[in-house]
Amino acid sequence: MANVDRPNGLKPVRYQNGNPYNGAHNLYFAPTGSTSAIFIGDVVTLTGNQAAAGTNFFGTDVAGMPEVAAFVASDGLPLGVVVGVYPNPDRLGTTHRLASTASIIMVADAPDLIFEVQESTGTAFTATMTGLNADLVVGTGNATTGTSDTELDVSVTPLTTTLTVRLLRLVPRPDNALGANARWEVKFVEHSGISATGI
Repeated sequence: MANVDRPNGLKPVRYQNGNPYNGAHNLYFAPTGSTSAIFIGDVVTLTGNQAAAGTNFFGTDVAGMPEVAAFVASDGLPLGVVVGVYPNPDRLGTTHRLASTASIIMVADAPDLIFEVQESTGTAFTATMTGLNADLVVGTGNATTGTSDTELDVSVTPLTTTLTVRLLRLVPRPDNALGANARWEVKFVEHSGISATGI
C-alpha cells in the first residue's frame, strides 16, 4: 500500500535514550521584525537577540525572552521544533504565527530529541542511506490547520558531510514503507544548544 502524502513538518517522538517525548518545551519570542510565518512543526533558530524591557504580549511580560526566527540553513543552527503558538486574542482561530506578528512560540528544544518527518516528492531515499545526513525543504505551511509543510529534501542526496538532520531509521509502522512519501526518524546533526560556536 502506498504511503499517504501528508506533510506536517517535524514531530518530536522520543529522546535519544528511548524515553517518549513528554511535551516539554521552552518559550521564545518572535518579534514583528521577523517576516516569515511560523507553523507547528517548523524548525526555528535563535536570532541572537532577546525581547527588550517593556515588551508585552497581551498582558504577558516577555522582556529577556530569547528571540527566534524560521530556520534557514545558511543563517545559523537549528534550535528546535515548534510545538505550539500562544493564542493571539485578536485571531483566536489562527494556530500558527503570522508573518511580521509578535508571538510567543513554544519550542521543543532538547538537543537529544528525535523527530518524525516525511520525505518530499521525488526519488525516494533507500535503506542504505540510514545513518547519513539529509537536508530539509520548507514549504509554505497550512494556514487552515496551522501545521508546517517542511519535509526531508529528496532532491539532495544524503551525505556523510554536515547537512541539517541525520536519518536514523524508517518510522516503524504498518502504514509506512520505503518509497514515495516515506516517514523517517531523524535528529539534528548540529544544534545551537550544544554547538561550540553558539548560534
